[in-house]
Amino acid sequence: MTVKELEQVTLAALKEGSIDAFNLCYDLYYKPLSSFANFFVKQPAVAEEITQNVFLEVWMHRGKLPLNSSVKAYLLTAVKHDCLDFLKHKKIEEKYADDYVKANFEAYEDVFHDLVNKDLQKSLDLAINKLPTNCRQIFLLSRFNFLSYKEIAKRMNISIKTVENQIGKALKIVRKELDPHL
Repeated sequence: MTVKELEQVTLAALKEGSIDAFNLCYDLYYKPLSSFANFFVKQPAVAEEITQNVFLEVWMHRGKLPLNSSVKAYLLTAVKHDCLDFLKHKKIEEKYADDYVKANFEAYEDVFHDLVNKDLQKSLDLAINKLPTNCRQIFLLSRFNFLSYKEIAKRMNISIKTVENQIGKALKIVRKELDPHL
């Protein structure tokens, strides 16, 4: 009896529900099929699961097995298709996971920046409030109203040198207060 004839007899017996034929196929092909699957998926546990599922499907649908094919070729094709399905599904999962991470990272990043900005703004407000009254007024006119030193001096009826000194003093105090946050 040739190998092809032996496969045909085994396939016919399997198709009729022979557990011995199934066990023979399982014993002959399980390890090579698992290795073949691992070549595709690069995960031994997944490769074994795919191989086991192929054998389960063969047993469950044994009545529909084609009698004119090679058992080995049939099993290899089934394993290959299941591996490709696994890889396609994995790729889709990774894409959605990446999209999810990106979307949520951007949302969390915005929230984080808002919190940091609020915290920094609060600290800046506290630092400005610690400035002496005239120094604070000069600082606010310069940094928030965008007036020049000359315009501030004219508005407050003080010298430009006084404005420069008060801005220097204000910056020193504000830097000292904000240093832990920067």
